[in-house]
Amino acid sequence: MRLKEQGKWEFSSREIEMWPYNLYEYIEEVDETHVDDDVLLSHAGHGVNSYALQYFLVHGKLEMFLFLGWGGVYMDDRNTDQICDCFSLANKIVPTAQTTEKLQAEARLRIVVSDFYGSYWFVSGKKEREKDVDANRPAEVLTEALNWLQE
Repeated sequence: MRLKEQGKWEFSSREIEMWPYNLYEYIEEVDETHVDDDVLLSHAGHGVNSYALQYFLVHGKLEMFLFLGWGGVYMDDRNTDQICDCFSLANKIVPTAQTTEKLQAEARLRIVVSDFYGSYWFVSGKKEREKDVDANRPAEVLTEALNWLQE
């Protein structure tokens, strides 16, 4: 997978057909169609405080969607620290998910973290975990998923 600049603040391994701000459309696409390995990195939003970094990755048995607020008028350094923490954890999750034996057969690990929409993770084929209504826990959810992979 190679990132190509697709537009202002938009980088993807394929042409961007949906606005990256539409997180759930990307998740639905993975649910409803076969998506080859794919990566997207974008900064998109609207208004004075509704901007976010989007990092969507489908790679092997991993589906990871990060949607983290950054760039609004009311955001401060805590947002930058959280984003750094989340990307550091994601950087550990990617290779671990590719080498683990915990994801058997057709099982896939989905991780969705967002300080806008809530955060959760689950393994397909198992009972889905409820979405976490506390949107301020993205790094904690990434840590839970990484710990599960490393058990």
